[in-house]
Parts: sequence; C-alpha cells; structure tokens
Amino acid sequence: MTGHSISKRTAYLSTGAFGLLLSAGYLAMARQLPMGELDAPGAGLFPVLVGAMMCFGSIATIWEGWKTSRAESIDMPAGQDRARLFKLIALLALYFATIPWLGYSLSSWAFALLLMRLLSSLSWTRCAIYAAMMTGVIYLCFIYLLKVPMPSFALSF
Repeated sequence: MTGHSISKRTAYLSTGAFGLLLSAGYLAMARQLPMGELDAPGAGLFPVLVGAMMCFGSIATIWEGWKTSRAESIDMPAGQDRARLFKLIALLALYFATIPWLGYSLSSWAFALLLMRLLSSLSWTRCAIYAAMMTGVIYLCFIYLLKVPMPSFALSF
C-alpha cells in the first residue's frame, strides 16, 4: 500500500538542508564544552567530530540530490508504516522533552525500551533489560570515560 510520492531530488535537498541546520546547532552547542589539549582531549572533542561528520554527510546528501533527476520519485509510507513513523517522531520528541526533568539515564532507558517495543516483537522484560544495558554502556563511555556532562535527575514536586 502506497501513499503519495514526492520528488527524490526534493527529498534529498530538504533532508540535506535540515541536516546542515542540525549539525550547525550541534556544533555551536559542542563548542561550549571544553576541548582540552592534544594529549588530554576534553569533553567537547567527540561532539565536534560528530557534528563535522554530520555536516559532511548533509553536504553529500545535498550533492546527491542536486545530481538526481527531477523525474525520480519516492513513495511516502502509508498505513501501518506511516503510523509507526509518527509514533517514532512522537517518541523522539518526548525523549528530548523529558531529558531536562528526568535526566539522561532515566530518559534514555525509557526511550530505548519504548523504541524496541515499537520496532520489534520482543517482550517487555527483554526490552527493559536491553535498554538498561544500552543505557549503561553509553553512560560508561560518554559520561564516565569521556566526561561529557549530561543532565541528571532534576524532577521536583
């Protein structure tokens, strides 16, 4: 089942432009973190590298769109696929909205749990365990080892 379609060129160009805007904002926020020294990199190094790669990927997407024929089209999702896409978008918005209040760890665990349930047929228990493992590994790598500051639990009543 297909919905309507859009030009592949338009999709690539708008996706690349959106990616450039996101990477510019991400790089601006990453510059607020300490960069450190050559022998002791700071918390800002990894986000700057990610932002630069995101910027490069966005430019490559724009370039690909620029070369693509206007006649080629992409079918938009319909039915169950469209509903799942909108649920994913809502889940991402909820995740970013809850980080300042619930902190990184709890928000990330809940996001991973709900995302796995949305995209797979795993049980709630398995999803909860895998989400805890993923959140723990990311916490260990970024917060503990790389010293990237993340929001902590700040909910007050």
